[in-house]
Amino acid sequence: MSAPLGSLDGGGRAAAPVRPRPRLQLPEPGRFWIRASPRAWPAAAGAWTDLATGGLGAASRQPIDLAAWAALRSDDVWYLPPIEPARSAERRALAERLLAGGTPIVWQALPGDPPPPAGAVAVYDLLPALLAGELERLSGVAVGATAVWPLIAGVTDDPGLWRPACERLAAAGATCVQALALELSPSDRRLLASHLDERAFARLFHAPPPPERDFAAVAHGFGLKPFVPRPLPRPPLAGAANRWLAAALGLVADLWLRLGRPVGRGQAYYRAMRWLDRSPRDVEALRREGNLGVLPWLDPESRRVVEDMLEHGRSHLLEELLAEYVGARP
Repeated sequence: MSAPLGSLDGGGRAAAPVRPRPRLQLPEPGRFWIRASPRAWPAAAGAWTDLATGGLGAASRQPIDLAAWAALRSDDVWYLPPIEPARSAERRALAERLLAGGTPIVWQALPGDPPPPAGAVAVYDLLPALLAGELERLSGVAVGATAVWPLIAGVTDDPGLWRPACERLAAAGATCVQALALELSPSDRRLLASHLDERAFARLFHAPPPPERDFAAVAHGFGLKPFVPRPLPRPPLAGAANRWLAAALGLVADLWLRLGRPVGRGQAYYRAMRWLDRSPRDVEALRREGNLGVLPWLDPESRRVVEDMLEHGRSHLLEELLAEYVGARP
């Protein structure tokens, strides 16, 4: 592999490529169900949203061999951030190899980008267009796509901006726009401040972003869903059915806590989700045999969610929580 520009060490020798070291996290709906993401990545220039950390993304200056990532197989969601244009073909090749092995992929894109590899879940990052004040670029999301709305005080927190933006996204055919209140470091704020006037500057440094629920209620008025569905493993990998059920429990847990309901119960839903994610047992087969009771980690309330999903393909509790979450605020 030839050394990219800037990859020579102090003696003029080509620096060794960075070995793949994924960052692992518990999959959650608020973080786009991401399980694994790269610690170092040749990212595109400029400000972009890191879907895994909930902050601004950063580029590594070290040489990175993307092909080596293909050997790190996983049956849970891999996140591929935006990449410098010169290496876009490498990112696509990596995604195609992972997808061929059944690994679910979240592929970050910008409005107007070419379609992602078949089978990848594209999440369109609206931050660059919003910083530039170019709402017309939002019409470049693909039909049926998910977009992320980065919530930043003084930058993207004006409901007067949300409505025309959501209208444009819905007209383009987006089905989901997920709000993400960004966690910003002081250096992140200084980078963003270069795009702002003085009044917005003060809000950026001193005001918290509004709750994600406020944005979700506005987006719901345009028919836009608040959370991306969980990407599931595909053959030759197994376990998609259990992951689908676990996703319902995870979203119930997330919404339960967002709505301020008792924390212990919400954590119990999350605990059942984690066990279900790791279980080698086919939960649907256990239910057919009347043996769901043999799972000691599946408490009665969580079991009702699972049984509802298996019997009806939906959870009444989940629908109730979603309706409350996107409903009008008092």
